[in-house]
Amino acid sequence: MKYNFQDGFTLLELLISLSILSLLSILVINGINTGVVGSHKISKKMESIETLQSLDRLFRKQLGALIPIEISDDDGSKIYFSGDTNRITFLAPGENGPQRYAILSDKENMIRFSQGVLQKTLNTYQIGPHHFSFFGTLSGEQKARWHQKWKDQTNTPKLVRLTINHAFPITVKPPRHIEAR
Repeated sequence: MKYNFQDGFTLLELLISLSILSLLSILVINGINTGVVGSHKISKKMESIETLQSLDRLFRKQLGALIPIEISDDDGSKIYFSGDTNRITFLAPGENGPQRYAILSDKENMIRFSQGVLQKTLNTYQIGPHHFSFFGTLSGEQKARWHQKWKDQTNTPKLVRLTINHAFPITVKPPRHIEAR
């Protein structure tokens, strides 16, 4: 009777199979890690897109509701609307008639929407570097162009733009004041 000693694994076969298993486990763990990192990046990007969409809606809604009311002082009649690269103030419908509204920018790259004389905060957005600009014809100019400041004018600008770094600008056409004839 012959004995067959080839029924088991040799030490070399065992070492080769363990090496292959460890390489496969490293590949699987790296794949899972890549998936988790990718998922976090996608989540951050989606959050950023949702923030920009919400900001876009509120910016358009607020400036679309603007009431171009004339105010008079010693210098004559002007529209209650002013703005510069960091702030826009205007009148819009409120609960008890027209109210003051402001869209403010600060040094921490935040935009704050506020209402009323006491500037009650309606909403804030962390969006990165940004600025406002205004398209139209200032008093004494012949041709419409983009301006960094809009103050003491007899009309609202034709367009108001919020430019955000790394995103498309948001441009809104506010209601225009039309002189009575």
